[in-house]
Amino acid sequence: MSGANPDQRRQRRARYRLRIAAVAACLTLMCLVAGTVAARVYHGRMLLLLVAGAAFAAFAIGFALRNKPSFLAPGASATGLAAYLLGAIALTSDGTDPLGATAVDALVNAVPRTLTALIPVEPMPDTVVVPVFLTWLAATLSCEFAIRYGRTLLGCLPPTLLYGAGLYLVGPNADAGPLYAIVYCVLAAVALAVTAAPPERRPDRDATVDGETPSRTPALMGAVVTTTVLVAAVAVLGPAAARLVTTSPGDPREYVEPPQLTDIDLNPLVRIAEWAKFPEQELFKADTSDDAWMRLAVLTEYDGTTWQSTGDFRTAGTVVPGAGEATYSADVEIIELGGKLVPAPADPAGVTDLPIAVNLYTKCLLTPDGLATGTSFHVDSALVGNDPAGAESARPDLSDATTVAITPGTPEIMVQIAEYITATYETPYERAQGLADFLSQHYSFDAEAPSGHDLPALGFFLGSPVTAGGQRGTSEHFASAYAVIARLVGLPSRVVVGFDVPSGASTVTAAQGQAWPEIAFDGPGWVRFDPMPAAGVAPIPPEDTLEQMEEETPSPEEAEGGGGEAEDFNDEALEQDGDFNEEAGSEDAGIPRWVWYALAALLLACVPLALKARRALRRRRRLRKGTPAERIAGAWAEVLAEAGRAGVKVPAHANAEEAAVRLGALEADVGALPRLVNAAAFAPGAVSKADADAATALVAPFSRTIRHQVNWVRRFLT
Repeated sequence: MSGANPDQRRQRRARYRLRIAAVAACLTLMCLVAGTVAARVYHGRMLLLLVAGAAFAAFAIGFALRNKPSFLAPGASATGLAAYLLGAIALTSDGTDPLGATAVDALVNAVPRTLTALIPVEPMPDTVVVPVFLTWLAATLSCEFAIRYGRTLLGCLPPTLLYGAGLYLVGPNADAGPLYAIVYCVLAAVALAVTAAPPERRPDRDATVDGETPSRTPALMGAVVTTTVLVAAVAVLGPAAARLVTTSPGDPREYVEPPQLTDIDLNPLVRIAEWAKFPEQELFKADTSDDAWMRLAVLTEYDGTTWQSTGDFRTAGTVVPGAGEATYSADVEIIELGGKLVPAPADPAGVTDLPIAVNLYTKCLLTPDGLATGTSFHVDSALVGNDPAGAESARPDLSDATTVAITPGTPEIMVQIAEYITATYETPYERAQGLADFLSQHYSFDAEAPSGHDLPALGFFLGSPVTAGGQRGTSEHFASAYAVIARLVGLPSRVVVGFDVPSGASTVTAAQGQAWPEIAFDGPGWVRFDPMPAAGVAPIPPEDTLEQMEEETPSPEEAEGGGGEAEDFNDEALEQDGDFNEEAGSEDAGIPRWVWYALAALLLACVPLALKARRALRRRRRLRKGTPAERIAGAWAEVLAEAGRAGVKVPAHANAEEAAVRLGALEADVGALPRLVNAAAFAPGAVSKADADAATALVAPFSRTIRHQVNWVRRFLT
C-alpha cells in the first residue's frame, strides 16, 4: 500500500473492522427490535428469545461469509433457516405428534393460525414460524446489502419492512410503543454514521487505500446530529401526530375466516333429546377439584327457529385472555362426546394438551381438530358461580341488546305466562325465580319428547293439552321456553348447554347433560335458574292458574273504581243538549283555547315593534359607529333608505350627484351630503369628525320632511 507504513495500514484495517462490526451490531439489533414489536402480543418471552436468536444467527452467517463468493451466502442462510425453524418447532411443540408431522402442519397453516390466534398469542409451532422466518429473512438481506455490498442505507430497508409487518400483526391489540421507535431510530442513525466503506476500498480484502486517514470528526458529528434529530422527532412529534389519528389501526384477524363449527355444534340444543333417550351413554371422564356445571355452549341469539352463539371463535394458546385467577381445575378425557365444542367450566383461564379456539363473548372453547375418543386435556378456571343473594336486589343488565331481543310471532300462551309473572311478582329476581317455579310446577319432564325449540314447538309444549302430547318435554324445551318468556318480562336471558359434574373422579354420562337458562343482573352477572320439575311431583295444569288470574284481574272499569254499577256512557238518558264529549274535553284540557288565540294576536302585534326597533338600531349604528368616512356613508345609506320608503329608488350604479337629482323629486334638502359622500369615498382621510356630524345631522330633517310621502302601511310597520 503506497503512502502508508505497515503500522498505519494495520491501524486503518483495525478501525475499518471495528466500524463494520458496529454496523453489523446495529443492524442486528434493528432486526431484533423489529421482531420484538410483534412479540408484544405473544404470551411469555419465548417468541422474543426465538426472534433474537434468528436475528443473531442469520447475521452471523452473512457476516462470516461476507468475503466469500456471493453464491455461498444464500445456500448457507437457507440451510441455517431450515435448521433453526425445525429447532423452534421442536422447542414449542407439546410432543404429542411426530416432529415431522408437526413441522409440516405448522408450515402449511402458519399464516392463518397466526392471524386467527387470540391475544395473547401462545408460542406454538404454527404461531412462531412466521415471525421467526421474517426476522431471519430481514437479517440476511440486511447483512448482504450493508456488509457485502457496503450499502448501509439499503441495508436498513429489510428491518424497517419487518418493523411495519410487526405493527400490522399487532394491530390495535397493544399499547403504543414509542420506546421501540426511539431505539430503532438511534440504531439506524449510528449505523449510517459509521457506515462501511464500499467493496473496492475494503482493507480486510487487501485493497489499496490511498491518502491519509480520514478525519472521524464529520462522522461523529453526523451521528450526534442525526441521532438527536431522530430522537427529538419521535419524542416530540410522535405524541402530537398520535393525537391527530382518530381511528384505530386495522386488525388483520378480521380478514381471516375463524375456525368453523360442525353441524351438531351449530345447534347443540338438539343433542339434549338424544342424551335424554340414552342416559347411560358415557361421554367423558372428569377429575375435578370441586362440583361445577361444565359448559359446552352458550346460546344468546334466537330467531324464532334456533338458538345460536354470538361471536366467532379465535385460535388461542394455553392461556385464555381476560380470565381471572384460576380457582378450579379439571382433567378431562373424551369417550363419546364428539363434535368440536370442548366441555369446560365457566370463565376458563387456561387449557393444556389440546389446541383450542375461544369465543371471547361467551368464553366457550372449541378445538379445531374435533374431539375424538381418548382426547385428554387439563383446564383451569376462575370458576364463576351463582350468586342468588347478590341478585335479589340487583337490576337486570340491559346493556346487550342481543339478550333482550324479542322475536316476532311469540305464541299467545307465552304472553299469558309473561303477564302472569309480571302481575304476580315485583322485583326482577322474584320474576326470574317465579318463572322458573311456574314452569317446574305446571309442566313435566319426558325423555321421549320430540326435539324442537322453535316458536311453534314451544307453543305446543306450553299450550297444548296433555292428551295431545303437550305440557311435557326435555330440558331443551324448559330452558328455551324460559329464556323466551324471560325476555317478554324484560329480563336478559340466554340458554346454556352443559353437564352437572361432581367433585373428584367420575364418568359423565348423557343423563348429566342438560340445558338451563341464565339471567343477567347488573353486578352479579349471569345467574343460573332451574325450571326443571322435581321428580315424582304431579304438575298443576297451567290453564287452571292462568284462568284463575284472569278471573281475579279487575276490568279497566273496576280498576278505576266504577265497579259493576258504573254509569253507562251510551245511555241516552245521560245525553245533554250540548256535545258531551266536547264538554269533557274542555274540562280535561290543560290550557283554554282562547289563551292560544291571545298569544297569536300578541305575537302579530309585536311584529311592527320588532321592525321599528330593528330600523332604529340600524340607524344608530350607521350614524354613530365607525370612522368619520363610515359615518358619512351611513348617513347617505339612511337617506337612500328613507327615499326608498317614500317610493324613490336610486340605482346602485348611480353616483352621489345623480342620486341627488333623483332625490329632488321629494322636495327635501340633502344639503352638502353628496359632496361629503364623494370626499369620504375617494379621500376617507380628508373628512373630519365635524364633517361626519354635519352629514348625520341632515338625516333626521330629511326623514321628517318626507314622512307624509311614505305609504301608511310602511309607516305603520317600519
